Amino acid sequence: MKTHAKILLALCLCLGLLAGCKGGGGKTTPAPGQPRVLQTLAMGDVEQRFASNKNLGRVTVVMFWATWCPACKSELPVLEQLRAKYPADKLDVMAVSVDDTERAMTDFLKTRPLALDVYLSKAEVGSEFGVRSIPVLYIQDKGGQVAFNSAGTYPFEMLDALIGRLVKG
Repeated sequence: MKTHAKILLALCLCLGLLAGCKGGGGKTTPAPGQPRVLQTLAMGDVEQRFASNKNLGRVTVVMFWATWCPACKSELPVLEQLRAKYPADKLDVMAVSVDDTERAMTDFLKTRPLALDVYLSKAEVGSEFGVRSIPVLYIQDKGGQVAFNSAGTYPFEMLDALIGRLVKG
């Protein structure tokens, strides 16, 4: 993690504690296991989520994708299978769209609702993660260390084996 991201994380956590911030642009947090659908995501939100997951000992999966990307759309069901297999207290899955507009996402979600936390990324999020092509899978272990970071699509069996080891480890 870059130094400025660490400083931003500390600042966000402090401000969140002082202001009672709920993250995600002040929207209410759904009940555990219920997907958060289409919230705008800034880098501070991502860092806060990672810190929370590390404190809770939860594995984090982030997929950067877009509605116009056929490979991305083929990977979404794989993430939904993972979300369904592992309890929310063990695995956090986020689908982070790099679409240009909220309209593209809302139109897509009307035709293909997702059982995942879906976010519309602000520009700095993708650049901070070095996203140059999509889809990209970024996985952190329970301790907040990067366990996987690669572009492309992956079969459920491969990701399930990796997630299974990380959840148990």
